[in-house]
Amino acid sequence: MNEHYSINSLMSTSVVMKDINQTNQQILYYARNFLQCRGYNGFSYKDISQKLGIKNAAIHNYYPKKEDLVAALLEDSRKNLAANIAQIVESGGSARDQLEYYFDYALKEFDEGKSICPPGSVILDFEELPEKVKKQNLLLLDDILTWISRVLKIGLEQGEFNFSGSVEERAELVVEALMGARQLSSIKGRKTLVRSIFLIKSDLGWKD
Repeated sequence: MNEHYSINSLMSTSVVMKDINQTNQQILYYARNFLQCRGYNGFSYKDISQKLGIKNAAIHNYYPKKEDLVAALLEDSRKNLAANIAQIVESGGSARDQLEYYFDYALKEFDEGKSICPPGSVILDFEELPEKVKKQNLLLLDDILTWISRVLKIGLEQGEFNFSGSVEERAELVVEALMGARQLSSIKGRKTLVRSIFLIKSDLGWKD
């Protein structure tokens, strides 16, 4: 009897945890969409709760303040980036393969209506942001720049790219150009983003 009760309790707890995790993922999903389409000050918990059909208080249970939510989003972006890079490297992906992932991801997000990249989504309001959001945004940018610099260095050594100057400076140019192109493409259309990616590749000496 006690064993049966224990099994039922574990099953019940598992279902509850699954529901909690699913709700949390839904909150993060809609928050990410709003953040990348409207910026930090362009959405509220009400926008998310209306999408999910829940009360604002339910979101506050997960993230007491908006800064907690956005900081969690940016940290999640860092984890996803690291996991995806590791997968590409493990599969034997070249420097070009890694950069292609970066460009394809930008195009995919544009097609989903997200015209601003995660780190770029908070730049407009950066000076007014809570410190924990600033910290996660800077960490995400550092992760991206470190990764791109490493990819460019490998690409140069293996003859996949051909450019002069330091890889760190070129990495900054790549990130800046793509970040700006994503915002401009929200006004001028997808072809602007496609053309910018082509020009970035040309600047790196990327010849197919």
